[in-house]
Amino acid sequence: MMSFQNEFTYRVGRIGKQWGLGEPAGRVWGTLLFNSRPLTQKEIAKQCNYSLGLVSQSLKILEHLGMITTIGRKGRQKLYSAVVSFIDSFEKLLRNFMETEIQPIITLLSSNVEKVKDEEIRSRLDALIKDYKKMDLLLVFFSKVLATKKLLSFSTLKKLTEDFTKKLEI
Repeated sequence: MMSFQNEFTYRVGRIGKQWGLGEPAGRVWGTLLFNSRPLTQKEIAKQCNYSLGLVSQSLKILEHLGMITTIGRKGRQKLYSAVVSFIDSFEKLLRNFMETEIQPIITLLSSNVEKVKDEEIRSRLDALIKDYKKMDLLLVFFSKVLATKKLLSFSTLKKLTEDFTKKLEI
């Protein structure tokens, strides 16, 4: 049976994979979340059973997204610590997904749809553009909702969600 810590880092690794960070980056973040003190790259590699190169790549990804931070040094090696808020990290992942995936495909489709001669395909692409634009707006909306988490209590957010859901029911 998997230990609680191993299962946690395994599941966070799967989340990292699903969100395009890669399973190693997710597991590195999970490992840092589960340690009470900052770790060196070598310590992370040992705990994750990864090479230093793979850990280094993962740390760069996580640092770029603000999911980890450098907390000084141990000798010549940097010490890394996780940024604890899952919601903040998820919000950053969402913004990154919008900027790197959704918005470029909207731009690509919008700037090329008129070049398509086949009317049926052009019509499908127009519908796809509208769907992607809706998705972009929904992701912006969701991102803003996530940003309010610091201002709202859990019970207030739950009530707002229930009220909003009722209004959407037809």
